Amino acid sequence: MAYGIIDIRHIRCTIDMDVSETGVVIPAYNAESTINNVIAALRGIGFRKEEIIVVDDGSCDLTADIVRSNGVGMIRHEQNKGKGAALKTGFHYAKEHSLTGVVTIDADGQHQIRDIPSLLEHRRDYDLIIGTRCDMRTMPFVRKVVNRITSLVISVLSQAHVPDVQCGLRYIRMTLLDRITLHTNRYQTESELVYRALRAHFRVGFVPVATHYNTEKSYIHPFIDTIRFTLMAVGFLWR
Repeated sequence: MAYGIIDIRHIRCTIDMDVSETGVVIPAYNAESTINNVIAALRGIGFRKEEIIVVDDGSCDLTADIVRSNGVGMIRHEQNKGKGAALKTGFHYAKEHSLTGVVTIDADGQHQIRDIPSLLEHRRDYDLIIGTRCDMRTMPFVRKVVNRITSLVISVLSQAHVPDVQCGLRYIRMTLLDRITLHTNRYQTESELVYRALRAHFRVGFVPVATHYNTEKSYIHPFIDTIRFTLMAVGFLWR
């Protein structure tokens, strides 16, 4: 099992043409104020419209209309099912369209699009590459605590050091998704993916990334989602 923190020394600002079979999955919920800029930035570094997949998870604002106006791929959940469910819908779409890998990124603009090439530079060495938010000073305090706890728990359960288990900026090889089954549907799904990948001996790496927290509303419920994570983690002990 290959595993490690990747030392990024040379960061390219555009996508190489040989990654044209890599798509982007964006779970989106009430993201009308940010989704247009996220799509534009992805187009700006070289992703084609057909490679960008937005899963509108039951938004009640103009998210779906804005996505349609951009001409990118879109799947809509009529009701909100959770971030994990949206990701799984996007993964299924990617499989159906014969993509070899996907980048996942949040719709709220917190991730820096310029960090994506850093992940893709190492796609041949790892099956799962996770952004690591090294500077968490601007992260809301409660989210910081939850992230540290969940990262520690997954590290212990998987017997590997996981510095940031919840960062939504990732690269995932589709063969990994063919081999593991995700059972959760909300924010704990990202942690479940890391745990199952490590336990199945897939190659997992971490890339330092920048994060910008703005005034957009977060749909994470620290108490409820922590309970969901705890129940999931306890379940891992019995499998």
